[in-house]
Amino acid sequence: MTNIDHDTLVATLDRLKLTAIRDQLDTLLDEAARSKMTLREALAFLVSREIARRDERRISMSSKLAQFPFVRELDGFEFEAQPLDQEQIRELATCRWIAHGDTLLLLDPPATGKTHLAVSLGREAICQNYNVQFVTAATLVAM
Repeated sequence: MTNIDHDTLVATLDRLKLTAIRDQLDTLLDEAARSKMTLREALAFLVSREIARRDERRISMSSKLAQFPFVRELDGFEFEAQPLDQEQIRELATCRWIAHGDTLLLLDPPATGKTHLAVSLGREAICQNYNVQFVTAATLVAM
């Protein structure tokens, strides 16, 4: 194997569009060395960091495109404050209903967490590579 200088390696990573590895190269290599990873383990480690960063970017961009009014996670929902079936909500978070072509409509009085649940479920759908668009009922009716 030939020696490759740092700048050439960075240029190669840039050409391959491996920007997460490129941007964190020295830190990642130091961490791999400290952990005494084998070459295969180090390669898997570098690739996993690249994939994680791409996923973060995809989720961030898709969340912006979805036009959520705020960021919410399902873990932050206070199930104790609402008479909801937590298992049913967790099942909805698997997004199987989307894969089956089903529709979800959240109906309840004001201030019961519908928007929080809609945004949380939308984020779960984005994480599972679905396209999401947040629309309020009022906007939907107006359309």
